[in-house]
Amino acid sequence: MVLVAVFAAACTSGGGGEGASTLGSPTSPPPSGPVRFQLGEYSYRFGGITAELSFDASTATLEVKNASGAALDAPSLYVIDATGARHDGTVDAASAIPDGASATFQVTFPGEVKPRTIGLVILLFGDSNYGAFAPAPVT
Repeated sequence: MVLVAVFAAACTSGGGGEGASTLGSPTSPPPSGPVRFQLGEYSYRFGGITAELSFDASTATLEVKNASGAALDAPSLYVIDATGARHDGTVDAASAIPDGASATFQVTFPGEVKPRTIGLVILLFGDSNYGAFAPAPVT
C-alpha cells in the first residue's frame, strides 16, 4: 500500500517537466453577477453549424445555418423536461440542409412542453446526435 501511495504521489507531483501543461487565460472574463437567460431562447454553435431555437408555448422556430463543409441530414429535436422525461419534437417539412445553406423549420412539441418546463434541448441531424443547445443569455 505504501509503495502505491508513493508512486501515485510521484506521478502527480507538478515537476513541470516534459509533457506538463499550463492553462492559458480565458478568452472572455467570467460573469461579474448573476447570469440571466431569455426564456424559451436557445442557440447552438459548433463545427460550422449555427442553430437558433425560439419557443412560443409548445411550438418553436428552428433556424439553421450550415457552414460545416458537408450536407446535413434533416434535423430533429427532443426536450428533456425538469422531471427527466423526454419529449420528441415534430419538425414540419424536415429536409436535408446543403453546405453553405440556411433553413427555417417549425417544430411542434407535446402540450406539456413549455418554455418554463424545458431542462435541456438536444439537436440531431439524421441519426446523429449533435448535442445540446445553450440557453441564450439576456444581452
